[in-house]
Amino acid sequence: MENKVYGGERMVEIKRLTDCTFNEALTAWNTGFEEYFVNLTMDIETFLRRFPAEDLSPSMSVVAFVDGEPAGLIVNGIRTIKGVKTAWNGGTAVAVKFRKKGVGRALMQATLDLYKQEGVQLAMLEAIKGNDKAITLYESLGYETVDELEFLELKGKLAESPFPDRKGFSVKKAYPAQVGNLSFYKGGNPWQTHWQSAKDAEAIIMSDENGKDVGYAYFKKAFNGEGVHISTTLCQCEADESREDAKEILQALLMQVFGSFEEDIRRVVLNLPKERSRLTHETLKDIGFTPFAYQVMMNREME
Repeated sequence: MENKVYGGERMVEIKRLTDCTFNEALTAWNTGFEEYFVNLTMDIETFLRRFPAEDLSPSMSVVAFVDGEPAGLIVNGIRTIKGVKTAWNGGTAVAVKFRKKGVGRALMQATLDLYKQEGVQLAMLEAIKGNDKAITLYESLGYETVDELEFLELKGKLAESPFPDRKGFSVKKAYPAQVGNLSFYKGGNPWQTHWQSAKDAEAIIMSDENGKDVGYAYFKKAFNGEGVHISTTLCQCEADESREDAKEILQALLMQVFGSFEEDIRRVVLNLPKERSRLTHETLKDIGFTPFAYQVMMNREME
């Protein structure tokens, strides 16, 4: 594809990432996130690792040029989630000197055109809460805010275990892909919390006394150079919400993930929806997890 869109007196040219050099793509990304809410700049190795790790597609990603200079970039990925062909915008970057010149809109329109060509049924993205200009742009193109997201953390030891010892549940280790087959798996949660983005994570599935699967979690542990456990990142932790004992199931799962909270580590929860994962959110906040970053989750139904 090659789109040419005129913004004021300057032409915005859109190319697929596959038609660009590595240096052009990285320049578009890093200059696009200058003066941003958080530091998202990367070296080329980190940038390239994102593509297989998050199912991003170079042929579905687009780069904007103005007068031959990289001016912006959107990286996109596609997954089929419970039968629905779903696309994710994994980052919209526009260089400072090209902002307010129609580059972001041109990139988004090219992205939506690609989605339609590929038969995408649902488009997803996240935006930093408070980035009103970006949110307004997405809304003007048909996206709607469907949830608010929080990154949560809890540092250090707790004086005592926050939950009672739960009896009647059994736990088995699993692969993250197996979690995705559960009927109550939260495939509609943010892209980076999906099992496909956590293939190297540890996973557990919890069952009741009758052997029925009632909950799951998958998470990653990090260690320092001496092999000491320093942090655990929770991707998803969910119970079958149709059950009356869903809260007890969640508590038992969290004890499996974090133990009795006696380790002096950092515990992080990624992109947790306040509504779609309300019970998990409430349970974590009750024991002292606090937010350190906020986003909104936006979806668009494709025609």
